[in-house]
Amino acid sequence: MELKNMKKIIAISALSIFLVGLVSCEKETDLYQSIKTEDAYKTVLDVDNGINGAYYALGSYRLLGMNVPALGDMATDVSKADASSGHFVTINKYTANQYSGELNEIWLYGYKVIDRCVRATNGAELLLETTTNEDDMATLYKSLSQAYSLRALTNFYLVNIFGLPYQPGVQNTQKGIILLENAPIEPFATVSRSSVEATYAQILSQIQKAKDYYTLYDNAGGKSLSAFYMGEGAIYALEARVKLYMHDWNGALIAAQTAIDIKGPKAVSNDIYQTMWRSIAITDEDIFTIAKSDNDNLSANSLNTLYGSYKGQISAFTKSLLDATDIRKALIATFTSANQPAKFQGTSTSQATSNIPIFRVSEMYLIIAEGTAQLNVDLDAAKDALLFTAQRNTAITTTADLPATQADLLTFIAKENVREFFAEGHRWFDLRRTGNTFLFGGKVFDVAKFVFPIPDAEVASGAGVEQNDNWFVAIPK
Repeated sequence: MELKNMKKIIAISALSIFLVGLVSCEKETDLYQSIKTEDAYKTVLDVDNGINGAYYALGSYRLLGMNVPALGDMATDVSKADASSGHFVTINKYTANQYSGELNEIWLYGYKVIDRCVRATNGAELLLETTTNEDDMATLYKSLSQAYSLRALTNFYLVNIFGLPYQPGVQNTQKGIILLENAPIEPFATVSRSSVEATYAQILSQIQKAKDYYTLYDNAGGKSLSAFYMGEGAIYALEARVKLYMHDWNGALIAAQTAIDIKGPKAVSNDIYQTMWRSIAITDEDIFTIAKSDNDNLSANSLNTLYGSYKGQISAFTKSLLDATDIRKALIATFTSANQPAKFQGTSTSQATSNIPIFRVSEMYLIIAEGTAQLNVDLDAAKDALLFTAQRNTAITTTADLPATQADLLTFIAKENVREFFAEGHRWFDLRRTGNTFLFGGKVFDVAKFVFPIPDAEVASGAGVEQNDNWFVAIPK
């Protein structure tokens, strides 16, 4: 499908989005016409279809289905792109610019998600004014909870790719993203970028609304949602990650523990951990994952292919962090001359098919470990949480095997995030939020000072979106 700038995309109606599953295939029907919410969302089913449309855009390879997690590692020292394939090479080599396809797709599909959620929200709220059927009300509460959580999640990724990082304790006046409030942006409307401060404020507000509507849904007898949806546990997992990025350590701890309590703190065995990547079934690790299936026919448009026939590799740096006694080392398999992540080698019936984990239980334990270590009041509690993942190195059996000081513990946690989440796209975001650096071309690169450019199609549309000033200056020369 030809890319169109966001001003055209935002006029999409969700009326004709009838999907099988959440992300069933990469063929999509968009109606580029402006249909009023009161005309588009006449039934509960219409709202549900709108939410499915938002999930579809979120799970597209153009957003969380490939581009975002690929960027999260390819833009760091975790992964290496292969020059001969041409895929993600410009991200990996920092030669990407405002015309780069991957960045355009992330921006475009991010706003598809947001637009569809805004429209579904407005439609659901209108229906709630007249609906008396209890089952319909419960379904609408569920849709509203998901709409707000999907908006918050998407805003969070967009602001961390196209805006400079949140800095605690100061006014974050740096440019954020375009925020949609209670209505879609109409075609040809003039818009402007909000600040990072305002963006995070809206994200937190949306998370709270998602929790509030989920409570209404739960009180109405609603069933728990599977990990293929932004259910209650996923909402708290998102809150934990957001508050970690804001250095709100206490808030992150509470939200992460709540997400664990909702999911259930059962750890997967080492055997299951090593094999779960070859299945698309939900495991005890999954809090929210992008669902894929053999019918998606992703072929070239998958992380599996990027790290497979397109020869993307896990770096020597990443491998150096994994001891021979670490079970995660087996998730880097050597085929020919490439070091490929076995996390994305597909199922027994489809090499291009793997679920994309967004929130896992392991992340929540690492958030608790990091937040507790940062507070520096109970390092034993930090080590207790850290042991959940650290013991995947079988040489580590008790907290006595973990670092004893705050500084050493935080260093270990930063490396543990690489060991646990390589190929899942965490590294770039972690480096920016912590201010840690990595070597790029033999030089120290502080990616907290770097921000990707806004796509030129958006800036050139004349709608008022400003480019990131001198975005390329922070790249080591």
